[in-house]
Amino acid sequence: MISWELIFAIIPGIILFLYGIEQFSREFQVAAGEQFRALIQKFTRTPLRGTIAGAIVTAVVQSSTATTVITVGLVNAGIISFTASLGIIIGSNIGTTFTTQLIALNLTAFAPVFILAGFLIGIAGGRYRVFGRPIFYFGLVFFSLSMISTIMEPYRFDPQLISLLSILDNVFLEIAFGFIVTIIFQSSAVTTGLVIVLTQNGLVTPDMAIPILLGANLGTPTTSLLVAWRMNTAAKRAAMAHFLFNFLGVLIFLPFLGPFTDLVVDLGGSPGQQVANAHLIFNLTCAGIFLVAIKPFSSLVQRVVPGRDDDIVFLPHFLKKPLPDDSKTAVRMVAQEIGHLLETDEEMLKECNHLLDATDTPFQRVQQLREYAQYLDDQIADAVLDLSRRDLERGDAAYYAVLLRVSSLGRVLADEAGDLSDILIQIRERGLKIPADSVLIQKDILSSCERNVGILRDAFPEISDTVDSAMRSVDETLRVEITRHYHQHVIRISGGKNPAGSTVSRMLFHIEGMAATIREMRKSARMLQVV
Repeated sequence: MISWELIFAIIPGIILFLYGIEQFSREFQVAAGEQFRALIQKFTRTPLRGTIAGAIVTAVVQSSTATTVITVGLVNAGIISFTASLGIIIGSNIGTTFTTQLIALNLTAFAPVFILAGFLIGIAGGRYRVFGRPIFYFGLVFFSLSMISTIMEPYRFDPQLISLLSILDNVFLEIAFGFIVTIIFQSSAVTTGLVIVLTQNGLVTPDMAIPILLGANLGTPTTSLLVAWRMNTAAKRAAMAHFLFNFLGVLIFLPFLGPFTDLVVDLGGSPGQQVANAHLIFNLTCAGIFLVAIKPFSSLVQRVVPGRDDDIVFLPHFLKKPLPDDSKTAVRMVAQEIGHLLETDEEMLKECNHLLDATDTPFQRVQQLREYAQYLDDQIADAVLDLSRRDLERGDAAYYAVLLRVSSLGRVLADEAGDLSDILIQIRERGLKIPADSVLIQKDILSSCERNVGILRDAFPEISDTVDSAMRSVDETLRVEITRHYHQHVIRISGGKNPAGSTVSRMLFHIEGMAATIREMRKSARMLQVV
């Protein structure tokens, strides 16, 4: 029978390995700072570049789970689009092969060197001190594997252990074993590392190890799926893409598993190297297949995870860096981007209108649009500042100042819409009920605000007398409707018939503030005709 000493020796080794992987990933991200995210953002313009970035990042942080979870978070935050995330997800699987190759090359022998070097760099201080911990934990990962290998060495020919492993007597059980172990430890690196160590010690053959690695690939996406559960549609699609990539890859290889194993064995090398090579070939082949079929794969993911396709990606639509040398062209770009900001405001008002009567509508999009409007205002302000440093003609400074004011008011309007969304969240959480007639009136008022922003957006920056008159007419309607609703609300409160109480007053206050902000935007935009 297998001794308890063996079990209690291996389990701490596994825990140490998992701890080392997690800490190394975390410490590296701390050391890299914003550059870690910037690397992912920079290399996602094409699927191939995204694949390379995903592979590099995963190889460095030693965790495809960390890469994909961060990628899902970036998609949810609007930093990159769902389409841009596909390359990173494909590349993350390639990056995991770096660890298996290092293990197969017996880098474990150098583990104490990394541990000592990391410790010394950490206590030495200076500008490189921040890299001490990542190097230390990198060594710890391989030291734990070395410890497990040393413990397993005397049991190479133990009949009880061999009998236990013989339970995995078919491909599907082996795949299931790899899947379950990865789910338990939330790290395919643990599974692949253990399998290679067991193979090096003769306890597992390559034809057993390869299906276990396929199972480990199936278990990897579970973390990102769980993380994306409460995120937006684009983030859910990114997580599902990770799962489908691994799942379909395993399905593609299953019919050819026998010939694939023979090919890996024919390539030569130690048993551990053969398993590492199988891991590399599998992931490279899958990456090639899915890169070629990236468009149908993207369409498949969108069908599996239905939802709105209008991802919010934090990039300006019209502004370019650096701005064109021709100032007229640059000013036109700024004006177009302000129009885009107004379009974002208009969408926020539309979303708030839906939130008033749709109890199952998520609030996250309104908040993301709010952050996007703030981002656009910052980009516009930077562009106007750039323009102000150039040789100015008469009237230019005043014109730029008005553009900046309209942009700032667009940001204020987004903040006010976001605050209204926060109130609606509180109403839902507290279980309050807004009277139906009050909801209808507020929806009408919001629709009028939305219509006024739409008029301004369509005309900007040329605000003619006709446009000005149309917006003034809507303003007058808004004043009448808001005043009437205030009177009804006061009557309802005095009669004790309003369960929402002061909450409705706060909503009216914010809606009135939005109407006033839009009015100021019209007046400011009108000034562009005279400066």
